Amino acid sequence: MHEIQKVRRVIAVLLFMFTTTGCGFLWAQTQIKKPPRTGIGFKGGVFGIPDQLLDLFIYEHPKIEGYSYAFEIRSYGSKGPKSVFSGIYSFEYSKMNGEGPWRDEQNHRRLEGAGEITQLKLTAAIIMSLFPRSPVHPYIGGGLGVGRISIWYEGTYTDELGTEITDRYEDNRIIPVIHVPVGLIFNFNNRVEVRLEGGFKNGFYLGGALVINF
Repeated sequence: MHEIQKVRRVIAVLLFMFTTTGCGFLWAQTQIKKPPRTGIGFKGGVFGIPDQLLDLFIYEHPKIEGYSYAFEIRSYGSKGPKSVFSGIYSFEYSKMNGEGPWRDEQNHRRLEGAGEITQLKLTAAIIMSLFPRSPVHPYIGGGLGVGRISIWYEGTYTDELGTEITDRYEDNRIIPVIHVPVGLIFNFNNRVEVRLEGGFKNGFYLGGALVINF
């Protein structure tokens, strides 16, 4: 009888230890932080439109250069920033300036002056990271969107009587946007992402991005 009671005590102790250990393990699992699935960031850099593409909108223009700024939302897979595939949702503003000859169509007058071309672009892109577990790794992606391009310039021309006349031109259009990003990601403990990025987004760009993940 005494031996049976001893066995019961041992079984009770083992059950208690198993239960408390199991509950402790489950509690510990709930405390493990999941990798971040979302990030918010800012991107900036230099921007330019190839002449062949710009010629679709304006017949003659000087050499123009500019910059771009963007607000980004990052979306990651189940592995967070170490996922192979992730998303970039971006709202971007770009602006280019130039001085020289401007002409919107071949049979229109050439104006000598200054002008600017601005774009607002809303895009969604998917990027594929190569070796995403590495803190520094390359990536490539592709995306689509919609944008608004505005062309404005003001200049002077001389009429048949030799009088100098000032004229102005403006044009606004809604256009599709193609986005092809290529670059390097620097992942700091899954919480901060720094990207060095170049690519095409209705013009070629080169710059960097800073993203805070949460």
